[in-house]
Amino acid sequence: MPSTPLTTDQIAAIRTFINKRGFNTIEVEMEALDHMASKVEALLEEQPYINFDLAITKAHSSFGIYGLSTLAESIEGGLLQRFKRQFFKELLSYFSSTKIFIPIALTAISYFLLTQYPANERGAFLRTGFMVYGFLLAVIPYLLFWKKMKRWDKKSSFVKMSAYGLYITQFLFGHVFGVATETLYEQGSEAFIYVFIAGFVLTSLTVFINYDLLKWGIATVNEKWEKYMPEVAV
Repeated sequence: MPSTPLTTDQIAAIRTFINKRGFNTIEVEMEALDHMASKVEALLEEQPYINFDLAITKAHSSFGIYGLSTLAESIEGGLLQRFKRQFFKELLSYFSSTKIFIPIALTAISYFLLTQYPANERGAFLRTGFMVYGFLLAVIPYLLFWKKMKRWDKKSSFVKMSAYGLYITQFLFGHVFGVATETLYEQGSEAFIYVFIAGFVLTSLTVFINYDLLKWGIATVNEKWEKYMPEVAV
């Protein structure tokens, strides 16, 4: 006999119980809610006349001495692994699908940019150019997705990981490629052109990957959000 789905009020009661445990990211809350709701549904199916609050307490204790705290640690570790797998999946897609035209186009753009600056002005441009360019690109994905993320009352683990990863990567790319290209240019090295193109392509490509990761992260959270709180879905 299939279990009876929880009502909106019952789900709200479970979510209130979870919120008191202090989880501060939406993914952990939604995963914990998913686990707790399944446990409560199973208890109600086994013991139809059990008090609902007692069912919540029993479901919580089933996770061990530390209750949801232990579950949260497991969830956070799992989220990090999922994020890493998705990152490499998105990265490889730019070299194994029609997306390959994006790095090709970026290569053409970077070569075009090299022709737009007088030779005697390149040195001053290179050191700051990558840093400024990387910073501006890092802001774009969050501006595009800001409204979609406002529906949640907590921050997103995927968004935080994506943001930290992007800012660190852009800073490293900006600093390393800025110094490297300036040095190679001043030395008159033939490698300057190739390093500049590689730096521009990689710096730009990280933003495309970050955009894809944000779309994936938001869709993943929304799937759980709409399952348990359809009345506030947008």
